[in-house]
Amino acid sequence: MTSLRLVATRHAAICVAFGLAAFSLAAFSLANPASAQQWAPTQPIRVIIPYAPGGTSDIIARTMSDHVSARLGQPLTIENRGGGATQIGTSAVAKAPADGHTLLLVANTFMINPSLFKTLPYDSLKDLTPITYAGVTPHTIVVTNDLPAKNLKELLDLARAKPGSISYGSVGIGTSFHLGTEELKKLSGTDMVHIPYKGMGQVLMDVIPGNIQMAFANTPNAAPLVNEGKLRAIAVAHPKRVAQLPDVPTVAEQGFPGFESNSGFIYFAPGGTPAVMLDRLNAVFVEVLNLPEVKAALTKQGVEVMATSRADTLDFIKKEMKRYAEVVAFSGAKAE
Repeated sequence: MTSLRLVATRHAAICVAFGLAAFSLAAFSLANPASAQQWAPTQPIRVIIPYAPGGTSDIIARTMSDHVSARLGQPLTIENRGGGATQIGTSAVAKAPADGHTLLLVANTFMINPSLFKTLPYDSLKDLTPITYAGVTPHTIVVTNDLPAKNLKELLDLARAKPGSISYGSVGIGTSFHLGTEELKKLSGTDMVHIPYKGMGQVLMDVIPGNIQMAFANTPNAAPLVNEGKLRAIAVAHPKRVAQLPDVPTVAEQGFPGFESNSGFIYFAPGGTPAVMLDRLNAVFVEVLNLPEVKAALTKQGVEVMATSRADTLDFIKKEMKRYAEVVAFSGAKAE
């Protein structure tokens, strides 16, 4: 009889415990609805691109758009807001509601601006939070065919022999193309003259006849001209050789281990966006970036997919901010 009472008592205690646990879980779910189910957007998602239409960021966003929409159940709208060295579009996202419905896709400029400008209309690390590093377009060092330099060493030897005799073009002061060349100058102890332009097309058209002698260029822009014999590619500023120019060695192979210069593209959300939303966005974007058809389409455009975690993306941003700060200080670059 005593044994039966003990069993009954234990049974009752277990039922009470399960009842309390169920009540607590229900209460937690009511208080935290996002935690009880996977977050999904409730309206179209705006992806703001702080550049004029037609660039690599547009290609990435539009290539991913339908696939992301199918997974999140809402359309993605691409909105170009160029100007202010990306500050106009970036500021719009920084000030948007932190509800997962307004995102930013921006390149290296995001990591450069804190060192280039005395003040910004947003705090780069507080007002925006990264979702994923989407992809990267490596830079290729090209020279005019008139220059008697067949590799990086010969180019740098020419620059050392006659300081200031070699000029290089970029798409503007403080851009990744400008600072990539300045970092090479810093590491090699050379003196080359910077000539800023408004677009990469203008830069390359002036390298061809020798009006300027060299440039760091986006590989997709440079490769066709190199393959046509109009320019000479002497190095790829990437950890590995690229498919568009497989015979061109990297900068690292030619004496500068770890050297990189590229145009990288990162998705951001407003600061304060809940982790459940950021995790969902990261999971979907990484899945889409790794789809064979998306990878193939982006590779064709010269974009190498990265698809990183939120934590890895943030670490990368902080390291790049530090690196660019050192190069900006060396170059003396000032915002225009």
